Amino acid sequence: MVFVPIAMLVTTTVAPGTTAPLGSLTFPTMDPLVSCDQHMAVVSRHKVASNEIVRFVNIDLFCLPNSKFIKWYNKVQNGDRDLGIALRCGMVGNRVSIQVNGAREQVERLVRSKTFETSEVHRRLLQYLAEKTLSGEADRLKEYVIGLEAFSKPATYDPKHDSIVRLHVGRLRQKLAAYYQTEANGDPVLVSVPKGAFKLTFEPNPPAGPLRRTLLDPRRKFLIVASLLAVVSVWAAVASAWLIHLHAQETVIAERWNGELENLWNPFLQSKRPMLVCLGTPLFIRFPNFGFFRDPKANDWEEIEKSGRIAGVRKALGDKDIVPNYHFTGSGEAGAAFLIAQLLSARKRGLFLTQSNILSWQQIRDDDVVFVGPPKFNRQLQSAALMRDIVIEPDGVRNLKPQAGEPAFLPDRMVAGKQSEGETHAVISRTPGLSGKGELLVIAGNASPDTFAAAEWLTDPARARELVRRLRGPNGEIPRHFQVVLKVSFKQGIPVQSSYLFHHVL
Repeated sequence: MVFVPIAMLVTTTVAPGTTAPLGSLTFPTMDPLVSCDQHMAVVSRHKVASNEIVRFVNIDLFCLPNSKFIKWYNKVQNGDRDLGIALRCGMVGNRVSIQVNGAREQVERLVRSKTFETSEVHRRLLQYLAEKTLSGEADRLKEYVIGLEAFSKPATYDPKHDSIVRLHVGRLRQKLAAYYQTEANGDPVLVSVPKGAFKLTFEPNPPAGPLRRTLLDPRRKFLIVASLLAVVSVWAAVASAWLIHLHAQETVIAERWNGELENLWNPFLQSKRPMLVCLGTPLFIRFPNFGFFRDPKANDWEEIEKSGRIAGVRKALGDKDIVPNYHFTGSGEAGAAFLIAQLLSARKRGLFLTQSNILSWQQIRDDDVVFVGPPKFNRQLQSAALMRDIVIEPDGVRNLKPQAGEPAFLPDRMVAGKQSEGETHAVISRTPGLSGKGELLVIAGNASPDTFAAAEWLTDPARARELVRRLRGPNGEIPRHFQVVLKVSFKQGIPVQSSYLFHHVL
């Protein structure tokens, strides 16, 4: 509990045990550094009328209340009529009220700032943590509770296997620091999230004092100026070399872009929303102190429990415990993400990489998302909200609305005994985001090399030229939303040939 100096204008005093009308009750000025217990002892001798909120004027106050006092204050605000009601008109009650109001005003200031402008998930997280902290529920702020209440996770949510809360609290901590370094202009309250904690702290943020001028003797002044000039000269040489190198890199990247690539990526380039590249993460099983195992047909925990393969491995290992693990992705998915990042890094601000097991529906709603990998890796794609005309099934591609001359199903074929060789299919889907807001792009195939091949059609200028030619309508423009089916042949896990089959306009 911290207090800073206060000043109070005395207008009326009230005898012990009496009531006072709204706006008229005050107390004599007290030592601003006395403890809260002393303030409580003073104000607990007074009562106020039912349903009245007493206001003070000319108060310059800052108090950092702990959970005990906030809970006490809220108890009073919620209608308790015992002696604690005096908190409504007492020094502590007023101090807590002023602090809560000041803290909430600062939170609103943060939410409206440019730093938080493009991140709805962090605005909501900040407001949630602030409300819990200021309402005296900071002790409840556990990772599991935040996952359920702030990220709408199911009751089966396990923080040990899903780090979404830690990830976004860490990013919130960074955003708060960035705000105070760039935007804050005389903000009276400093809001932060201490490392290792989930509750917010609210501290006074005193303005910086005037710089004191110091007189330097001429010799010392000369040495300082000479040193600065030397540092500036070295920095200029290094910076020049780096700029030349950077310019060369940008020239190479710029040369890769053609009109067709612009057409394919334009909705994402023009969007002001953050862009997430989501790597599909298949479900592995970890045997502690032994190793990892994956059954390709088991992609959620219910399927894990029914898997005969996993049961056989557990029995062979002496019924060892198993732990879910999402630390792997396919080589094709990793390569596809690299191609996308290489192409967009110089053109798109706010480009981030995440993984499917920690991607929330809040992020899908607030950001533009590129899913890399099939639905069995990106489980969100199995939701009806994200399903379209053409869907990837475990053994091939299903055409739910076949047009004239199109097959209803395209089976994937693997060479017997060679899992890294076969002929499969990939789907590229550019669709609207949830509720029609934003953009979603799905680049997926069942075998990993097909996913990489599909990414090449979106990042290689020659492939992009052919794809746009296929998509272009009678008006010369490509549709904003579409699905494309490709056939991919690969050997030793490397796509050796890929070709366009058909597409649907959505």
